[in-house]
Amino acid sequence: MANLTGDDFGGNVVLSRAGGATANLVGVTAAKTYTTQNITYVVGGKLFYKAAVTTQTAPTTDVVTTAAFKPIVANQGCTYVWTLDASGNFGLAQGPIPVSPTTTGTQTNLDASGNFTAPPQFPFLPDTLTAVSYFVVKAGSTYVTTGGFIPGVSDNWTGATGLTAAQVDVMALPAFPQVS
Repeated sequence: MANLTGDDFGGNVVLSRAGGATANLVGVTAAKTYTTQNITYVVGGKLFYKAAVTTQTAPTTDVVTTAAFKPIVANQGCTYVWTLDASGNFGLAQGPIPVSPTTTGTQTNLDASGNFTAPPQFPFLPDTLTAVSYFVVKAGSTYVTTGGFIPGVSDNWTGATGLTAAQVDVMALPAFPQVS
């Protein structure tokens, strides 16, 4: 998987920030995504450039599976990875919702304090996509919405009560997401 190491820079890496510390790459509302940063990135060893985007509609399907995102409900969390392809298209891939071996019924992976009981994982990304940023999204015990959180469909990334989203810009995806 080229995104874990960048294959010594002959693979997929990002050479400029997507905007994490300044919150420039976000789902501002349920319907919009933007970045005020210009992004230089590599796909398969070839250099590409993406100019700032201010009006792109947030994706409603997973860039890898093409399926609709799986909703997360109270006491669940997972990762979402923003990607760019060689054509400059932004995409979003959802990681699996880890299940807790101590829970029955609706599987949860957050405890009452909002800490992961099973660590989140990244989604598989093909070599045609470069990860530029990821979010760890947690729907805490106070999160209530009909149907759960679905990127591009429901709620703001951080605007709903009980919902938190921590963004991390990356050069290449680490082995595991940072969760604290």
